[in-house]
Amino acid sequence: MKKFIILVGLIVGGLFMYGRSLPREHTLKSSIVITTAGVDSVFKVMRLMGNYPRWWSDVRSVRPLVGRRKESWEQNLVAGGLVSVEITALSPPNRMVTTIIQGEEEGEDKMSWGGKWKYYVYAGPSGTHVEITEEGWVEPPLYRVYMKARGESRTVDSFLSSLGANFGEMVTPKHGD
Repeated sequence: MKKFIILVGLIVGGLFMYGRSLPREHTLKSSIVITTAGVDSVFKVMRLMGNYPRWWSDVRSVRPLVGRRKESWEQNLVAGGLVSVEITALSPPNRMVTTIIQGEEEGEDKMSWGGKWKYYVYAGPSGTHVEITEEGWVEPPLYRVYMKARGESRTVDSFLSSLGANFGEMVTPKHGD
């Protein structure tokens, strides 16, 4: 039993040190093309956060957060628990920015990770292009390892794949520029 505990300690310590070597901040970009809907239709679906549980497979429920300075929503994610976001920029039908709320109101907990999503929707020769750029940060080293192992763009890709499916399309997100 003692050897087992030492082994577990060495593994956790190694993972912790590996996590410390990973950058705290990250930026990633994923994109898709939707051929069956125009810019206005796609933007409208993305903009109506209250409807996310109807089409985004990673969202169990959503509720508006009232009494905040900006439009804010609490999302209950299948893998991530409760995440509160606010719309920090909006230029229909092409651009939206959401930012994770970091407990700036009294009684709210500070999170050990956060960031923002920048959504861009525009018409291209092959259809409606949707790009999401995530600018995020993760403080705990072990959580950085977890994020790396599960795929850094997994949540963004899930959003984009579900968005395409909402319009009857099977899309594969592309990464980078």
